[in-house]
Amino acid sequence: MLKELTKPFQYKHLQLSKEKKKKEASRADNVSSTLKRIWSYLALMKGKLVVVLLMVLASSVLGLLGPVLVGYSIDHYILKNNLSGLSWLIVALVFIYLGYSASLFLQNFWMIDIAQNTVTKMRTELFNMFHKLPMSFFEKRQHGELMSRVTNDLENVSSTLNTSVIQVFSSILTLVGTVSVMLWYSPILTLLTLSIVPVLIIGIKWITHRTGQLYKIQQRNLGELNGFIEETVSGQRIIKTFSQEDKMIRDFLNKNEKLKNSGFWAFI
Repeated sequence: MLKELTKPFQYKHLQLSKEKKKKEASRADNVSSTLKRIWSYLALMKGKLVVVLLMVLASSVLGLLGPVLVGYSIDHYILKNNLSGLSWLIVALVFIYLGYSASLFLQNFWMIDIAQNTVTKMRTELFNMFHKLPMSFFEKRQHGELMSRVTNDLENVSSTLNTSVIQVFSSILTLVGTVSVMLWYSPILTLLTLSIVPVLIIGIKWITHRTGQLYKIQQRNLGELNGFIEETVSGQRIIKTFSQEDKMIRDFLNKNEKLKNSGFWAFI
């Protein structure tokens, strides 16, 4: 058991060279333009997106209102042994949590629809673009890497749109609402609680700066491995004709090891 727990720490930590760091930093400068392009697709379904945001607002408000009513019922009814007015609070809580569950379901249902339609349009445009590019483009790139762009990379976009958009808005609204309620009850305790926020921000920045580059390396290694596998499978006759099986196995193990290490350290 102890051996299995300590096994991940036997991997060598990945070190980025100065050239790779500069290259990755230059790619990171295109984040704003990438977000603008994604928004151009989302803007086609602006109506549904507005409804999703309204559902996020409703779920955040109802999620905060439930605990407030629970606390009110304990302070004003249960502790005072006054159960006469407790029935209407219970009914109100039932409707609140039913509305909360319904808003969560609807926001996820509509956001998944928006995400899948967006990714379908992006995948279609990318596939059509492949048929318009010159042959020199395909000669310089592995087929598996291009396949990874159409399948794996766009699947990551889909999962991001499915969860991150809702989580960002929901987290902001929940944070604002929670802080407001905390300030209403006790400003001193609220300030003491929020004193840990700067430490959390510094820690998050350190983690994202460390793992962001490794995620990009992981995607690049995944594309290289997919390309290698695709070319190996399609070129089996040539490999066997020239007895290159051992070399191809060594190359596969090397690329697979790179992907394993980059994936491991990206999640640490």
